[in-house]
Amino acid sequence: MMVNGTPQHTRRPRPYGLRVLPRLAKNPPEFFLETLHERGDLVELNLGPARLLLVHHPDHVRHVLQENWRTYGKGSMWVAIRKLVGNGLLGSEGQHWLQQRRLMQPAFHRQKLAALASTMTTTIAAMLDDWNSAARADKPVEVAQAMADLTMQIIVRTMFGASIDSAETRDLGQAFARALRLMNVRMWTFFLPDSIPLPGDRAFREAINHIDSAVYRFITQRRQNPTTENDLLNLLLEARDEETGAHMTDQQVRDEVFTIFLAGHETTATVMSWVWYVLDQYPDVQRRLHAELDSVLVGRLPTLESLSRLNYTRMLIEETMRFYPPSWMIPRSVEADDTIGALPVKKGTTVLISPYVVHRHPDFWENPATFDPERFAAGQNVPRHAYIPFGEGPRLCIGNNFAMMEMQLILAMVAQAFRLSLQPGINIRPTTMPVLRPNQPLHMNLQVRTRPVSNATWLMATETGEYQLVPEHERIDTDRD
Repeated sequence: MMVNGTPQHTRRPRPYGLRVLPRLAKNPPEFFLETLHERGDLVELNLGPARLLLVHHPDHVRHVLQENWRTYGKGSMWVAIRKLVGNGLLGSEGQHWLQQRRLMQPAFHRQKLAALASTMTTTIAAMLDDWNSAARADKPVEVAQAMADLTMQIIVRTMFGASIDSAETRDLGQAFARALRLMNVRMWTFFLPDSIPLPGDRAFREAINHIDSAVYRFITQRRQNPTTENDLLNLLLEARDEETGAHMTDQQVRDEVFTIFLAGHETTATVMSWVWYVLDQYPDVQRRLHAELDSVLVGRLPTLESLSRLNYTRMLIEETMRFYPPSWMIPRSVEADDTIGALPVKKGTTVLISPYVVHRHPDFWENPATFDPERFAAGQNVPRHAYIPFGEGPRLCIGNNFAMMEMQLILAMVAQAFRLSLQPGINIRPTTMPVLRPNQPLHMNLQVRTRPVSNATWLMATETGEYQLVPEHERIDTDRD
């Protein structure tokens, strides 16, 4: 695979054939990882009508996603995704993508995102109310669903404003979850013509239409009654192309709303589900996290400023995304004959890059099968292009800063308040639906933690057991059990 640090491909092994389908179907990420050990950094699959090339080496990842990215389009696997996000930033290509990227970029500037932090913390605090009641009743929480509900509430409220009705938030979340599940069927049958009907096609369209009706209603209301509310919808409506001065049409806004939903809800919820799982599996990591939170926050609500001092909190999230990258597969289609390494690649080939494999490449990660947040400590040399949880190159996820802020706030607030432990007898492994998520519900017990009392704004429990955001001058000196 490597000679003196250089990828070598002097011999072209015979492609995997249809016989590997049972292995692929059983566990796609692990099969991809096995191909790295069996065949090396460039692995060909000939699955009848589908001809695939698995790209595992970080240098080749850089070639496909950064250096020669214009040669690698989205391809047929993105047809199903486009049915959901339309021509939004996630699925668009060419000049339209470039124009939309310019329009969208200011909305995700760090200064703009800072104003959304309070919406996030208020939403998280509301969930802690429910969890406090569950803890008092000794009732376990299904954490994966709780994270899905929480991140949907966050994305809806940061998108449409904090005053949106909670029942409508749940309704949108359920419809979007249905659409994602049904989209997965089309993604994995990408080699079939779109004209061939598949089970779930009608339900998929119905789910999209249901979300569409709500989103277009929000857009119309906001255009008719402009506000100064600092939410993502306002930022999208106010976005203006610097060259032409044009604003987005309703269709463009709709497509970007769906893109943000997809990128900012499902993936974030999945990462946080894995975070609570690994904290249960690695008690030393959990103790280190709690020590940092108690030392830095001292019972205060986390702020954007304090997140910069929660180094281990960030490292834990980054290692979780290395170990369980939610977007475990990045598909591309070769638009013109090319060469990757020493391997000629024909136009029409589907290239698959799996962060799950790249993040475990033994030539770039020491003990890659070991979970260790210290990999991301200051001064550590994280190999470039070997860590791609948000993609790579010009199409790096535009919402990566939004996602990191959201995940750090969730982790800091929840871990200050509770210690979570997985109920006995639950055996978890990754599955793909379509993100890399736990294969079954994460039923976890809640233990309320006692946190230090601070002299600043903090999160406290009232006599009724409900969490509130309490201004400094109203703070009382009491500990929570």
